[in-house]
Amino acid sequence: MKWNCYDLFDHYNTEKNGVPALKEQPIRTDAVLERVQAQTAAHSQPHKRSRIRMTKWAAGIAAAAVLVTGGTTLAAAAGVGGLDAFFHSLIGEETPESPEKLAVLVATPDASFDSTNQDVQFTLLGMYGDDSQAMLSFQVTAKDGTALQDGFKLPYQLTLQGTDGSSEALDCYGKTADIREKDGAYYINLRINRTDLQGKTLDVTFRNFYTEAQISQIWSQLTAYDDQLQQDYVRQNFGEDALKGWGNGELPAEFDVDAWKAYRRENHLDQKCSDREKELYAETDGVISGSWHTSVTLDFASAAPITAEFDGGTVTLQTLSASIAAPAEWDDQNHAVNYVITLKDGRKIFDELMAQYTAGDEMLQRIHALPGCETDTIEQYVPLADNYWEKDSATDVFCYSEPIDPAEVETITAYRFAFAGEDSDGTSGLSGYDLTDRTVIYSAQ
Repeated sequence: MKWNCYDLFDHYNTEKNGVPALKEQPIRTDAVLERVQAQTAAHSQPHKRSRIRMTKWAAGIAAAAVLVTGGTTLAAAAGVGGLDAFFHSLIGEETPESPEKLAVLVATPDASFDSTNQDVQFTLLGMYGDDSQAMLSFQVTAKDGTALQDGFKLPYQLTLQGTDGSSEALDCYGKTADIREKDGAYYINLRINRTDLQGKTLDVTFRNFYTEAQISQIWSQLTAYDDQLQQDYVRQNFGEDALKGWGNGELPAEFDVDAWKAYRRENHLDQKCSDREKELYAETDGVISGSWHTSVTLDFASAAPITAEFDGGTVTLQTLSASIAAPAEWDDQNHAVNYVITLKDGRKIFDELMAQYTAGDEMLQRIHALPGCETDTIEQYVPLADNYWEKDSATDVFCYSEPIDPAEVETITAYRFAFAGEDSDGTSGLSGYDLTDRTVIYSAQ
């Protein structure tokens, strides 16, 4: 999924919140997010960070649910290293909290690597996923005399190839994979959030190892380059005087986000930044040089999906994800929406890590206050592995942390909000928003 820091401006209203400056920090979504929050005192309208809405999670809306694997007929494959090696390799935020629950979904296909450096070798240990998410794990080994190190980073490129001969590059602009050490071995866990994955062939290319300090230096230079492009735009459209407050992170009052984004598209600034990034990497000597490439068919074990329509949208339920495409007006600069997916056994899910980051224990109190979310035990909620927004299709995708039979989903409820001003009492618990509607958009009945 393509990431552009200016996508964070989507639905951002300058009159209500002001426009955050995107300067000085590396162009990474987490850094931009922190700066947005700092300028808005964490009371902004929702902005997209892979469609995770920080302020909305603080309101306590639960989203998605998962079911244990009992009763499924999905079979695991046994390949290089087997399941034990795959599960041992899982490290970091890309992997689930209870990976053993995914055993029935793991495939370990053979995948050989083409390499320009025979002293370092990559092995695909396994993968799992469905049509809307994938997680692949690799082991990296090196001969004596070539030292690997925890924290080394590798830029990577992904390409999807369809059975019809089509090919699509998944723009990894600004993305690097981290190599992690565990019990003396080194691994890379690569998570892909993208719809329409099932059955396609994934080409993976890693190129050169860099230290974190080298990556930071590259990003610092790239940030300065991107910053200069924006300064040129402001100078051309508003004059030299409009840059007087630039050092303080100020943009001209007349600055229009949509116009700036259109200008970036029309003048191919994203491509220019991508080209500059490649130049900077080429100018930097990696601590280990080489390229490593493989192809693997994304043939995931999965239960049959369920697709249903509601007024103005669609719901698709899969083994590891739920996708919801809703009308655009449900989530624009004046409105917000969150979803609660309830299983037949009554369980729901919310992003526990995000809740701790934004509101701590207060999160639970707000969840309990929502109609339909009352509960006495935290055990009824299971964390999501991730959730994101598919830009091209405007679809919310909720990735489960363990398998769920689509037939075991009881209901999906949409909680819709309207911006009522910063002084609103926020009956929903969401600062500045009021709960306006609660609609069941899917029912198993």
